[in-house]
Amino acid sequence: MGRLKKGFTLLETLIAITILGIVLSVIFSLFSESFGRLEKLEKDIKDFTGLQKAIFLGNTQGVDIKETTLKEYNVKVRIYRRGNIELIEVE
Repeated sequence: MGRLKKGFTLLETLIAITILGIVLSVIFSLFSESFGRLEKLEKDIKDFTGLQKAIFLGNTQGVDIKETTLKEYNVKVRIYRRGNIELIEVE
């Protein structure tokens, strides 16, 4: 009489768990990188909005201002910089 095989062997189960672990670790690393980039982007947007608001209100304390004229195009350029954020104004 033949033996009925039910379920999985221990080896098959361990291989499945190992593969699942590898896949989950890859997915976790991708999501953690994305969240780190999202936090940096949110900070940059906040800094940019603050710089834009300060310039609009005329409060340029702590803001580096560089003015240049592009003679080829007869254009005046003003660059506002605070930290790693730059805002360029063209007249």
